[in-house]
Amino acid sequence: MSWTHKQRITVVAMVVLVVAVPTLWQIGDVRTAQAAEQKQSDLADQTVSTQQAPADYDGDGINDSADECPTRPETKNGFQDADGCPDVVETTGAS
Repeated sequence: MSWTHKQRITVVAMVVLVVAVPTLWQIGDVRTAQAAEQKQSDLADQTVSTQQAPADYDGDGINDSADECPTRPETKNGFQDADGCPDVVETTGAS
């Protein structure tokens, strides 16, 4: 059986098509998986940076580095307001 030039080109084109299409689909799947992994990695990086502890844990306006009681807020009443600790006021018991 003798093939014509046109028949040979058709057979070669069919073989290339059969081999190339699945390869291109696999490349697309790999790129999709890589994009999903990159997105998860970016999300993890953002999560770590936002989970850092605040400079003022108790929110009393005194940074934890100068706050003597970083987990308890200062009582703002004009008595030792710079130490960062809640004030204990002794009473006489009389009302």
